[in-house]
Amino acid sequence: MSALYLLSILVPTVCMGLVDRRWRLFLFRAGSARRALAVVAAGTVLFLVWDLIAIGADMYHRGESDAMTGIELAPELPLEELFFIVFLCYLTMVLHQLFRLLLAPRVRSEA
Repeated sequence: MSALYLLSILVPTVCMGLVDRRWRLFLFRAGSARRALAVVAAGTVLFLVWDLIAIGADMYHRGESDAMTGIELAPELPLEELFFIVFLCYLTMVLHQLFRLLLAPRVRSEA
């Protein structure tokens, strides 16, 4: 049992949090932490349901790896999947806000 894969998800998530905090892109924007957490939670639930449907349809199987913890949240649903989904949802929203920030001056100048 190893936590290498889980660690390889958690480290980039923390780094994304540092980027987010530095430029206040999503979770660290003034007054929007609750809304940001709700968006990440909603995305996480959506993708977990998607995974569970795929598992139920026998379309998805947990791969074996020495780098994984071996902990399953449900049959064929490893613990690492939950953290990966949270990371993807958080990354998507941080990138969305970054692109909005970068493109906003261009849109205003063209209008």
